[in-house]
Amino acid sequence: MKKIYGVSSKCVFGVWEHVVYEFVNPEQANEWLESEEYDFRERELMSKTAATKLAGKKAVTNAYAA
Repeated sequence: MKKIYGVSSKCVFGVWEHVVYEFVNPEQANEWLESEEYDFRERELMSKTAATKLAGKKAVTNAYAA
């Protein structure tokens, strides 16, 4: 099954911080996308390539498995 990557992004003092999550189940990915962190983060679901472009290779390599 194709993996789905979730990127949680927050701007802290003008610098974007990204946290990457890796999902194998589309239902879990959508549940994560619709949950709230209460700290003004933006969440997006994307491919590995898009996640790497946004957050960097290191962040994708160290993605949290969900």
